Amino acid sequence: MRGIVKKLSQPAVVADPGAGVGAFTVAALKWWPKAEVHAVDVNLVTLGLLAVRPDLAGRSPGKSRTRLRVRHENFLEWLTTKWPDLNGPRLLMGNPPYTRHQQMSATEKAAAQAAVGSLAPGLRSGLSTYFLAASLAALKPSDALCLLLPANWLEADYARPVRQNLWSVVKRPTELHLFPNDLNVFPGAQVAAMVLYVGPERNRRQRMKVVRVSGDLESGFRSTTVNEIERIGRTPASFSPRKLLAVPQPLRLGAIADTPLGVLATVRRGVATGANSFFLRTRSEADDLPPSACVPAISKLRDLEGDYLDDFEHSQLSMRGIRCWLLNLDADSIKDPKIKNLINEGEKLLIHKRHLCDVRDPWYTVESISVPDILVGPMGKEHFRIVVNTVGAIPTNTLYGLRINRRSEPLLAGAIESLAGWLRNEEGQQAMRAAARNHHGDGLVKLEPGALKQVRVPAHIVASLPD
Repeated sequence: MRGIVKKLSQPAVVADPGAGVGAFTVAALKWWPKAEVHAVDVNLVTLGLLAVRPDLAGRSPGKSRTRLRVRHENFLEWLTTKWPDLNGPRLLMGNPPYTRHQQMSATEKAAAQAAVGSLAPGLRSGLSTYFLAASLAALKPSDALCLLLPANWLEADYARPVRQNLWSVVKRPTELHLFPNDLNVFPGAQVAAMVLYVGPERNRRQRMKVVRVSGDLESGFRSTTVNEIERIGRTPASFSPRKLLAVPQPLRLGAIADTPLGVLATVRRGVATGANSFFLRTRSEADDLPPSACVPAISKLRDLEGDYLDDFEHSQLSMRGIRCWLLNLDADSIKDPKIKNLINEGEKLLIHKRHLCDVRDPWYTVESISVPDILVGPMGKEHFRIVVNTVGAIPTNTLYGLRINRRSEPLLAGAIESLAGWLRNEEGQQAMRAAARNHHGDGLVKLEPGALKQVRVPAHIVASLPD
């Protein structure tokens, strides 16, 4: 945390909420040799251990002890009664206690709600989120905070008032430092960790920084990714990186605008047949029908081994018995005896009574769509599948299709390759993950067509597309 707070000038007061044995208290005494440091905790035993630590000041233990204030008090009460009388600039720095809401009594929750006031989180909040909310409410313009916290408040509904506050204080530098999910920072608790820094007010708007941290407790940590978000519009539903990076950003003076994918290409779901078992045929079934009765199709990208669906790959699907041929019938098709027999078989199976079929006239004519240039698998954990569709297959509605709008034939193949390549690389994948939503808490994320249309394609990729 030293690397995060080193940007601060000399604070007059540092308070360690839920100080315990004083790791942050000792650090504050060393980092700011003129600051008065308050260690606040309800646990008298740990405070006693803190008071007798031999490392309080390194070479000058006497001077540090004169600056140390050990407070055997409830931090939430201390913050509302004693903190206002301390002269600034002030810093709240530490690791609030990780106490789940199930471990808090009704009386403790009521007292915490009263102490926090308008930023009070929901009753399912743990104690650390109450500490955070109270700390934010207590900050004066010259104050700052830097807290090591469980990361669940970033997305939990109970912490919505806290996130709204952080989104609204646009003149305060705000940073979210996110540790790896599998790093066990809090002993005995399987929960992701993060550090929140909120700085003193500045004269102009400040962006929110999202910092991804890599490393471990033994070898140390380093920042690997930093994204800056302008806090504009409504507060995002959560502060997960996906949601924050999906916030539309204003153009900066002199910058070349990125372009929404929906401006460059038509984005749409594939065909909803209403009965894939009937409308999708195997190669042998398609061969029994007139040549024009079926067109190449695809319903599952996981059936493909590579990132291209060409004639060879489609023939491989056919050889494996996969249903990859779509019936392409119209009202006149019934004149062919083979087609008439097929339709009769479908009606015996009551295919024509199924919902989508029942509303079509005739029921056996599926929607006609333009062949997409690129196929997109809309669900994934870490990766969305991107496939170039050179065979001209029609996707079913389990997939999305992209068709480049401006179709200059000499440049089209290169444009498709350029766009597909960007969507596959980490920058494009990150942009799609940012636009996606969680899928029923199963670790998957899902893109909706509207969200995919809003993915911002960088200027150098746009420049490669036909004019």
